[in-house]
Parts: sequence; structure tokens; C-alpha cells
Amino acid sequence: MSLSKRIWNIFKYILAVLLVWFVFSKTSVNDIIDLFRRVSFLWLVISFVLFFLMTMMKAMQYYILSGRQAPYPRVLSIVVVQNAITNFIATGAGIASYLTMFTVDEGVRLRRASATFVIAKIGDLVVVWFMLLVAGFLLRNSISGLGIATLTVLIVIPLAIGAFVALIVLRQKFVEAIRTLADRLQLERFSFTQRGLEVLQFLAEQNGMMVLRLIQTAIICSLVYMALTMAWVYASLRAFSLIVPASVLVFVNSWIQLISWLPIQVFGGLGVAETSQIYLYGLFGIPASQMAAVSVGLRVSSYLFNLVLLLYLPSQALFHRKDSGSISPNERSE
Repeated sequence: MSLSKRIWNIFKYILAVLLVWFVFSKTSVNDIIDLFRRVSFLWLVISFVLFFLMTMMKAMQYYILSGRQAPYPRVLSIVVVQNAITNFIATGAGIASYLTMFTVDEGVRLRRASATFVIAKIGDLVVVWFMLLVAGFLLRNSISGLGIATLTVLIVIPLAIGAFVALIVLRQKFVEAIRTLADRLQLERFSFTQRGLEVLQFLAEQNGMMVLRLIQTAIICSLVYMALTMAWVYASLRAFSLIVPASVLVFVNSWIQLISWLPIQVFGGLGVAETSQIYLYGLFGIPASQMAAVSVGLRVSSYLFNLVLLLYLPSQALFHRKDSGSISPNERSE
């Protein structure tokens, strides 16, 4: 690991510690204990069911976009592991586990697995942009403190999506332009730049109409996934006795989705997500002390849900062995 990467990792951990301290400074142990005493187990169960459906939907998106090159139960295993590693270690480690399991365990080409991930994120980005646009318009009189930032994001996201479309249309010319720019900025020496260029090259080599159809599929899957996400957040907040208007819920969590993609996350965005929730919900009159306690509850429930979903891995492996064992000797010889 290079010195610069070590320094960056240290910065992320220090940031997480400072933000966790900030969150706990806004609440107290008694408030948190009281919060868990009043938790609604019915809404918590509903929240878990929605969390599992979200995981299944994300796996379905990867399964379809990868051309069904791996069985769906195995793709679901990959997503469960990716989510767990992302939440307990770091986002980058989660992505690395996804790529490793897809390529090593399932035999999918690295560039294909990477392209699948990128196209899925493009779908998520389009849907988040649309949700932020609608919610931002409905709440335009209440978000003056975040109005300029929201407008900037609403402009930048279409530009990023336009650049991706330009890749599909211009193909090799676009890749060469990006490669030249990276060379001039001396970015090609970084491994992530090289991997990014390989993915762009792979996408440029594909049939343009096929990629556009995959993007349409990704957007549809992302729309279902984000709908489940908003329902999950609503149920999770209800579990901790907090009810917010739908427009506020969509606006805040559109921002949290975007923040979660920043490369400053460790332990599933520990500290970053909670501080974002305190600030964003605070724009709509929710006291920081109340939101700080609820954010701790949301963090604990998220960790528990990921731990429970890990039980899928041994059960899936068991069923896989049973299916393999049920094949007759004649079928194996064929």
C-alpha cells in the first residue's frame, strides 16, 4: 500500500471517530436506552423484510446486467457479502469483494463484472437525480440552506450521465480523449485510473444499442430498488417512533445516497451517515438530540440486519451441495 493511500485511510478513520463523537455529543446514553425501550418490533420486522427485498433486488439487477452468467442464488450471496463488508469494513473493500467473487468464484471476466457494477450505478444515479429533483422542487421553500448545493448536484449529475452516453456514442474516440487527459494530469500511474480506463475500453467495444438497453434495464431495476429503500427507511424510522413527510424522506435520503458514494466511508459510512441525518433532518425542524439517538438506532439495526443476512450463505451452500449430490452418476458422466 502506498504512503498516500495509508494517509488517506488514516484520515477516513479519524474523520469517522470525530463524527461519531459529534453524534454522541448531541444525545445521551439514557436517551439511547429509552429509544430502544420504546422500539416497535412490528415496524422493525417490516424494516428487515424490506431490507432483505432490497438485497434481493440489487442481486437481481446484477444478475440481469451481467447476462445471467452466474446463478441468481450465487449472485445473491455475492451481494450479501458485499453489503456486509461494506458495512463492517469499508465501501472499497465491499466493491473489491464483489469483483473478486464474480471473477474468481463465478468465472465472469473482470471487465464484464466491473462494467455491470458501473451500469448499475448509472441506473441508481439517474433515479436518485429524479427523486432529488422532485423532492427539491416540492421543498424549495424549506431548503434555503442547501439550495445552491442541491442545484449544483442537479446540474452535475446530468453532465456525468451525458459523459457516459458520449462514451457509448463516440466509443474509441471518447476513450482516447480520456486516456490523453489522464496522461496529461499524470493519473495513469494510479491503479484505479488504469482499471477505470479498462472498463471504459470494454464498454466502448460493446454494441452501443445493447449498452443503452442495459442502461434502461438498470434504471428500471434501480427505480424498484430505490422505492424499496425509501420504504425501508420509512419503516426503520417508524420503528424508532419518528414519522416524517414523504417529500422530506425522499429529499434527505437522496442526499444520503449521494453522500454514501463519496470515498470517505468506513464501516458503512459510520459517523458520516449519522451526521448527515442530523443536519438534513434538522433542516425540517427535527431536533438534533432526537435525530442523534434515532441515528444510533438505525446504525445498530443496520448492522444486525447484515449479520442476520449472512445466515443465507451457509444455507445457500448447503442447498447447493444437496443439488450437486442429487445428480445421478449417469448425468455426471454426460
